[in-house]
Amino acid sequence: MIIGFTVSGCNPLEDIYNDIDAEETIIVGDVQYILTDEDYDELEKSFGNFNSEDEAKDLIPGLLADKYPVWGLGSSANVTFDLYSPKREEKSLIRYTVSSQDYDDLGHSFGNFDRESEVFEFLEWKYPSPEDRALVSLTYDFYNGSTNELNNGFLFINDAWEFILGFTDEEYQIMGEGFPNFSSEDEAAEKTPILLEDKLKFGGYEAGDIVGTMYKLFVTDEDDIDMDGRTDDRTTYSYVKYFIFDGANWAEYKDVISSTVQFGHDGSTWVPDNTIKYTFTADDVALISDAFITIYEGPADNVGFFGSFDRRSGSSNFWNDDMLLEAFNVLLDARNPSAEEGQKYVLTFVVYTGATGSESKSVVKEGGVWVYQ
Repeated sequence: MIIGFTVSGCNPLEDIYNDIDAEETIIVGDVQYILTDEDYDELEKSFGNFNSEDEAKDLIPGLLADKYPVWGLGSSANVTFDLYSPKREEKSLIRYTVSSQDYDDLGHSFGNFDRESEVFEFLEWKYPSPEDRALVSLTYDFYNGSTNELNNGFLFINDAWEFILGFTDEEYQIMGEGFPNFSSEDEAAEKTPILLEDKLKFGGYEAGDIVGTMYKLFVTDEDDIDMDGRTDDRTTYSYVKYFIFDGANWAEYKDVISSTVQFGHDGSTWVPDNTIKYTFTADDVALISDAFITIYEGPADNVGFFGSFDRRSGSSNFWNDDMLLEAFNVLLDARNPSAEEGQKYVLTFVVYTGATGSESKSVVKEGGVWVYQ
């Protein structure tokens, strides 16, 4: 007897690979990342910066996807990049010394200004229709305990006057100059940051602050600034140069600032994200315990004593999700009262479930209150 039959084969390795493909391992990670020259090249940004923050938000997610291909939902990246942000300098120059008649015409009977707003009022009166980027090198008397003659710059830009810090004759001497001017632009760029460290040390400046300065050069009077009818003589011209503070030192501003944007992974892609990841401190737990001791006496007393939220549903000290959300509102309103609409938090706190561990909850501010995401 001949028996016919069909053999059906099975490949165990193939099944394993199919299981791996079906259940891709997702990693949750957090990173602080600074874009490199190679990153800008990859993004076809040949100048090594972005033209706007919106452009950075559009391009960086693709870069993150390439760098962290297995990172998924809950991952975050604080990305620092360079942003092109030019500060426009002077286009034309006006030199002027406020006269006694000017003070009288504006009602300043003591022959000086004593508030900064009065200087701007004078400029609007004297120059009602200035051209864009006109720089006024203004000499005026200012009273602040005593009357001093000042020379500062005022740059008309974006339809408003911008104050530009000038230097005194004594300050030029401190910088090693025999006359109240520099011999070149390069010298101004080299010496000014050193002076600013002392001149502005009590100004409360923070990293990233930019200050405009007005410096002087003795050059050929091509525009006949002194109005003597000649353009082949020499006189003092004023120019604008900006400097940026890094928290400790001043340096010449090169029209590029550093900016940081946080991105989060939404489960499918990277998106700009304002989520703040926050872990409760002992002070936070104490604040919640005190706030709810007359509302949820047992749970509030328990969390204040042990420092952990009881998450056992059968316990008399149980903190359910609604109670936790009430606590989150009290805490966040205290810690970040000016939080804007749409601000997100991932809150991590100690819990007790039979053993001590941690739990995280995500909330967002909507309609002025904090709700679960």
